[in-house]
Amino acid sequence: MSPSVYILIPVHNRKAVTLTCLETLQHHGDLDRYHAVVIDDGSTDGTAEAIQTQFPQVTILKGDGNLWWTGAIRIGMEYAYEQGADYFIWLNDDTLPLAGTLPQLVNHCTQAPRRLATAQCYADDALIQPTYGGRRVQGKSIQFLAANLTDVLDCDVCSGNLVCLPRSVVDVVGYPPGQQVPQTWGDVVYIWWAKQAKFQVQVLGFAVALCPINLLEEGWISSPIPMPQRWKQLRSPKSSIYPPAYWFYCRQVYGWWGIVPFGQVYLKLVLFTLLQWIIPQAWMAQAKQIKDKRFQPNAQPGPFHP
Repeated sequence: MSPSVYILIPVHNRKAVTLTCLETLQHHGDLDRYHAVVIDDGSTDGTAEAIQTQFPQVTILKGDGNLWWTGAIRIGMEYAYEQGADYFIWLNDDTLPLAGTLPQLVNHCTQAPRRLATAQCYADDALIQPTYGGRRVQGKSIQFLAANLTDVLDCDVCSGNLVCLPRSVVDVVGYPPGQQVPQTWGDVVYIWWAKQAKFQVQVLGFAVALCPINLLEEGWISSPIPMPQRWKQLRSPKSSIYPPAYWFYCRQVYGWWGIVPFGQVYLKLVLFTLLQWIIPQAWMAQAKQIKDKRFQPNAQPGPFHP
């Protein structure tokens, strides 16, 4: 008997992106194979109406605009759990799985009772630049893992772009902390909780999806976002440097030693701001490229987190 699988897709005001995601799932047969649930957090651009028209088989759960990513995922997991889901699939609507990726994730998770699996995401279909996937906690930082097409790599946490989780994770660790980490870091914290509860977390190199890097997550040197805008991000839950969420993440992963990475990122913000007044950003970017080539010849590019 096939397991009951629910694809959970949190969305807000990007109708075209959401519809493209659902079209991709339909093309690969995933909408017929699994239950799809869109958690629409107060969209005003006609997203829900378009989904109802084009994809009537998709369930829509509605929020009031205050769920953010983690809250939306929580609502979706609560609904799917009540419906008897054996597995949940987190899927961001800007992440497009290739054919067979979702069945590969589910099949891999069914091979062990406490296993979570994430796909390896790439910037585009050239499959050259990895973007999202697994990570390992090393010291007071999290290192991005780039899984080759034949790899199955153990990791400590992963990005929430495309992840398969068993029902038992709710029984053991509960639901994601939507109040404490409304958007960024919600995925990492929840997967870390699962890891600490002895769940196996793996990234599958052969389970591939396409998702470009969010500009807000690029390194500060290479990102086109000016530093004054970075300072404004301190007030946005969407930002990786939103203090309440970042502190919660640091405490959960590093304990009281989390004060070190927490303080470092804001010190870094001050220093980068001062440096940009003195050194042109193009010079800084060029210096970084030279350093990366000299000291990290085998490093794989990945999304930025402080």
